[in-house]
Amino acid sequence: RRGVQGLPGVLPAEGDAVSLRDYQLRAVDAVRDAFGRVRRVLLALPTGAGKTHTAAELIARAWARGRRVWFIVHRREIALDTQRRLIARRVPCGLKMAGEPETNEPVQVVMVQTITARGTRVPLGKGDLVVWDECHHCDADTYRAVAEQCPEVFHLGLTATPERGDGAGLRDAFDEIVAPVTSRELVALRVLAPVDVKGPGRRQSRLSMSAFEAWERWGRGRPTVAFCESIPASLALVVALAEAGVAAAHLDGNTPTRRREAILEDFAAGRLDVLSNVFVLTEGWDCARAEVILLARGCGSAATFVQIIGRGRRLGDNPDKRCTLIDLCGAVWQHGMPDADRPTTLDGVRSRPAEEDGDGAIAQCAVCGEVYEVAGYARVCPNGHERPERPVREVQRAPVADIASVVSREELQAEFDRLTRMARERGWSPKAAPTMFWKRFGFWPARMRESRRAA
Repeated sequence: RRGVQGLPGVLPAEGDAVSLRDYQLRAVDAVRDAFGRVRRVLLALPTGAGKTHTAAELIARAWARGRRVWFIVHRREIALDTQRRLIARRVPCGLKMAGEPETNEPVQVVMVQTITARGTRVPLGKGDLVVWDECHHCDADTYRAVAEQCPEVFHLGLTATPERGDGAGLRDAFDEIVAPVTSRELVALRVLAPVDVKGPGRRQSRLSMSAFEAWERWGRGRPTVAFCESIPASLALVVALAEAGVAAAHLDGNTPTRRREAILEDFAAGRLDVLSNVFVLTEGWDCARAEVILLARGCGSAATFVQIIGRGRRLGDNPDKRCTLIDLCGAVWQHGMPDADRPTTLDGVRSRPAEEDGDGAIAQCAVCGEVYEVAGYARVCPNGHERPERPVREVQRAPVADIASVVSREELQAEFDRLTRMARERGWSPKAAPTMFWKRFGFWPARMRESRRAA
């Protein structure tokens, strides 16, 4: 193995890898090599590929050379799981988390909320390592606050989706990306379960059938995780399931920690058949028992879409497992099939725009019908009408069937280019092309810019 240049032994080539797969070993080597060139490296591995397992090996090697390491997470479950993995490698590891005593171990698993609340000073210096879990959440203030305290520290980001929620990349936070394997390859290696998709024939703003009806048709008898848009919708699904004699439970951000842990344990143990949640289980939770993903909500972010699907792809003890995605709004038409090729660069699906350029998202005012480009999360249209709170998503019945393929992002971009060019040649309003795109595909081209070749 080639030695690391310019890095004083933070990740040695030697070490006892603990049951690492070939692609995980390649990831370890590639990260070491990248640290020989830069100080900020992003490791992109699909959900279920073993990011934490691979990171634990990297951390163990750094600790073996006397380096201090902070593993920064934003979920309690991830913190506890990471600590268990490191202790299994005989790495002395402390926790910085609410309710846990302060310790002085050289390796610390740190809740980002805890260091923010406590104003903790980062005690790391030259050659030490900071690992960022789910680094697509690297908020500028949080990241820079740590980075500014320790400019000579090495940074390793971990994510399955190397882009922010608005489609922008992570080049401002990392210098190089390592992406050793795709989800398609992991299916071929029998590491991830293939995904069968059920959904309407196009993207739509309302559910194509009720969540309960969809579960009855494709989920009955199979462990299911439902993703609902609102608490009332999730509770309604759980009530309907209970009335049908199905063991189901609801989770949301207000569910007490002990109650949440008990519900997750019941699902893993088979005492619950359906787990319905609202913005809780999108990431940071894994249970190989889940076979069906019931997506009873819209999904504007490709990263969130991929993360949600990943909750049902772990094989566990069933090498023949197939995951079923019930996509009731047809988000797959917007974001692509589960194993479609996706960006593995630091640029995301579009570049981060200049400050005065807005964020490229398209909205339509519910009051006056004005179509406009919004900046950030502005809630007021150009005519002064405030955007109303999102209503509970209703049913707009549409045939739901198997979806084997969808229009590729390249084809979507080509159509947007064609519509933009046509609108410009005919002197139409700049709003014409996005509106025609929406009428055809059922979603706004919120993260598209006209290609240079089409100009």
